[in-house]
Amino acid sequence: MMRRSRKERARWSDADAVVDQELEDQELEEQGGWWASPSTGSVAVVTGVVRRLAWGLLIAGPVLGGWAIVSQPGAARPAPVVQSSSSDLAGPGGFAEMYVAAFLRAGEGSQSELAVFYSGARDLELSGKPDAVQVGQIAAVRVREIAPGRYWSVTVAARVLEPAASSAGSGAGGGQPVLRMRFFQVPVEADREGGPLAALALPAEVAAPTGSTPQAELAYGTPLPAQASDPAVDTLSQFFAAYLSDSGELGRYLSPGTLLSPVRPAPYRSAAVTQVAVETAFRDGEGDGRIGAPAGRERLRLVVDVKATRPDGVGRPLSYALTLAGRDGRWEVAAVDATPKVTLPNAPAMSPSGNAPVQ
Repeated sequence: MMRRSRKERARWSDADAVVDQELEDQELEEQGGWWASPSTGSVAVVTGVVRRLAWGLLIAGPVLGGWAIVSQPGAARPAPVVQSSSSDLAGPGGFAEMYVAAFLRAGEGSQSELAVFYSGARDLELSGKPDAVQVGQIAAVRVREIAPGRYWSVTVAARVLEPAASSAGSGAGGGQPVLRMRFFQVPVEADREGGPLAALALPAEVAAPTGSTPQAELAYGTPLPAQASDPAVDTLSQFFAAYLSDSGELGRYLSPGTLLSPVRPAPYRSAAVTQVAVETAFRDGEGDGRIGAPAGRERLRLVVDVKATRPDGVGRPLSYALTLAGRDGRWEVAAVDATPKVTLPNAPAMSPSGNAPVQ
């Protein structure tokens, strides 16, 4: 028979003591009236089973513990400082924005901050005081994918407040800081598809991107001055007063089932409709430039120009694409459309998707 060590004999003795104590507690509870006491043979059987179970757990404990240690995953790697790329262009665009912002703020001693984005920045010679250039707004205005999921060219626009130009030989500016819009082009790569991003070079300052000629055309007629006597204009005026300036109950001007909340806190003290353009399918039967009252439950898409007056009295022009629905001889707002209805070359008109359905 295999002889046990003193340590093992002590462990087995402890197990027996634990099992015996639990059985004694169980017998005391049974005598207290919880249930009828079992026979002596049943107790002996249970005692043997529990004791073997305890011994089995004691033997398996070290084995299970060793397996847990071996199977434990390696220490978690620190998350990369740069953000991961994604299937869309938001990842490279956001990365380039942060990189250009750090680049513009950089000065003497800022190499380590730039090296987070571009490893070659560790060897740069930087001069000037850090944060001498204040970055206000920054945005990626163009992201061009060179290799799918791996390589992009990003153009970033930055509105910055720069120190005044220094006098010749003085090295210090004496005038007011200058607000400028600057543009930078950044090459961004991922070491693998979906991997962390990195810049391949320093930002290159470039000219502002030139706008292309719009290809889409709004599918609406010529804007007409809003007439107060027009039932459609009356609905629109009341709607925008409630929607933008919290004047009146918005729900009165919405179609049943349309869910829309007013802008709060109200950013304007008043709102007035100035002109309306109706979709090209609309025919002005009276020829007076008025939409008139609905004949039934027809729908009508419009682009509405609004003059909204701020609390300080300054007016701001706004434009909204809306869908009106007729009901009981009056117009109601069925949706504030996400985009106006447009017509593309050699394609049918594309309808907008509103934020509220017409019932």
